Amino acid sequence: MQHQDRRHRSQTRKLRHDLEGRRLHPSNERHPVSCFITGCGSALPKRVVTNAEIAPMLGVTGDWIEANSGIRERRWVDADQATSDLAVAAVRDALSDAGTPAEEVDYLIACTISPDYQVPGIAPLVQHKLEGCPNVPAIDLRAGCAAILYSLQLARGLIESRAASTVVCLGAEAQSRGLDLHPRSADLSMLFGDGAGAVVVSSEAKLTEKAREYFVQIDDILIETDGSFAEDLIVRAPGTANGPRWLDESQVDSRMHYGSMHGRTVILQAVRKLADATDRILIRNGLSPKQIDIVIPHQANANLLTALGRKLCIETDRVVMNVDRLGNTSGASAFLALSQAHREGRIRPGSRLLILAFGAGFTWGTALATAVKP
Repeated sequence: MQHQDRRHRSQTRKLRHDLEGRRLHPSNERHPVSCFITGCGSALPKRVVTNAEIAPMLGVTGDWIEANSGIRERRWVDADQATSDLAVAAVRDALSDAGTPAEEVDYLIACTISPDYQVPGIAPLVQHKLEGCPNVPAIDLRAGCAAILYSLQLARGLIESRAASTVVCLGAEAQSRGLDLHPRSADLSMLFGDGAGAVVVSSEAKLTEKAREYFVQIDDILIETDGSFAEDLIVRAPGTANGPRWLDESQVDSRMHYGSMHGRTVILQAVRKLADATDRILIRNGLSPKQIDIVIPHQANANLLTALGRKLCIETDRVVMNVDRLGNTSGASAFLALSQAHREGRIRPGSRLLILAFGAGFTWGTALATAVKP
């Protein structure tokens, strides 16, 4: 009986959440203040790391890595390259694409789980390294692979509340520095690459000196979390839940500072929850999967993306993929996929975009956007 009551309360909350979403984001109305992605950027390390290079360290073969992940190679930073370096390069690229000078940025949102330091985050470092950027608010979000959704939602709120008019959102990772390159961690360490992506989010779709065919209007965002899965994808140390010390030798000896993952649970839950979130955001906006032109997913694993595409009845040619050559770049992943779609000319005026992401927490969600003419 108690289980049934809990389930009923959960379903009631979910229904209320969806109904509130419909009231807040009706498909046939526009917000008083619209919100547009006006520029996309990316940055990758020069070093290419193939499966053949890391397979011996992980005690597997290159073919095994590709069969289990779809990854053939990834990029890793050099010894003198930090996450903030990649982030600044991606932001410069996005600002150039938008035709927006750094002096016009009035909020900076940085997403990473591999920062330069534990404190401060990378956002102040990016603000400092970005020539011409004023002393604007600069914050870090630790949203993992769902970074793009959280940063866009926050940017949208800042713009709609008129607290900001030009917000830079970025995702940057240098996770290669923290990988356990040992056979015991082969299923996790084979996945990760380094990189950064960024977008400029503005209140106006105005033309600049740089000619462009479209801006991407953010139409709706749905994000959810289920913390009961927190330990299924986790890096335990350093942290305050591990005993009397933030980090000690026993924790290092136990490899608590390396990531651990229950792979089956991650893939199963990712497919289920992303499919459910997609169904709901499409329904509340009066759309069907057939009306989505381009899917921009977090590049977790090629097998996961294939399974998700089948679940959603979306053909692979509508899905942007780079996991085969970049690996899983966590918080940078969907930013990089969006920038790729933009640079490859896959987005046209009128295109409907679906952005999908799932990460540690578990936290997941979707965003709908439309490419509109200036």
